[in-house]
Amino acid sequence: MTRLLVSVRSAEEARRALAGGASIIDVKEPANGPLGRASFPTWREVREVVPDEVPLSVALGELPEWIERRPAFPGDAFEGLTYVKLGLAGAGPGWRDAWADLRASLPTRSSRWIAVVYTDWKAAGAPRPEDVLDAMGRDFAGVLFDTWDKSRPAPIWSEELNELADEIGKSGMLLAIAGGLTAESLDSFRVLRPDVLAVRGAACEAGDRMRDVDQRRVAELVRITLPTASPPREG
Repeated sequence: MTRLLVSVRSAEEARRALAGGASIIDVKEPANGPLGRASFPTWREVREVVPDEVPLSVALGELPEWIERRPAFPGDAFEGLTYVKLGLAGAGPGWRDAWADLRASLPTRSSRWIAVVYTDWKAAGAPRPEDVLDAMGRDFAGVLFDTWDKSRPAPIWSEELNELADEIGKSGMLLAIAGGLTAESLDSFRVLRPDVLAVRGAACEAGDRMRDVDQRRVAELVRITLPTASPPREG
């Protein structure tokens, strides 16, 4: 069954998302970029209001941010997290080794990594989608297809991405789709049989990702996303 992930920037937004029926809570700070990392105290505050049975993920920002100046984090920062994800925008040469080294150095043993494929990878200066998938290690639980440019009204999509998404689904890995999804476009992406549809702007007041999460909008998105179980995958 396709689940709805809502990205939040505070404990109060997490409460609203949960009350609206969100299946997964993700912590990010939209002012810091498409996968903007929220402060570590914010991670803790959100973690305290999310029930243990609800998966909790965090966005770590982009790989160059960790290479250029690794943020100091408290020892318990990664405790209680189900998923962690890191963007590869502007990663440059040597990104494969840098990505692997960072994952090995962070205390995420109780969490699973989600690889991020930017569908507008050229604009993001990110690796090609197929190269990201090729570089994934055994520490990955799934793949998120996202857009780097959040000003776009909907994800950039192509037949090649359809094929990659289908391969991920058939492999048994978690398949998530995000990036400018709206109440109008959510249903169209259900044909790809994703495990997760992820939103921020569509769940916020007036559809603006910089405004507060709106419980009523979340409830409407849940109604669209979860009317019935997704069709079973072949293979």
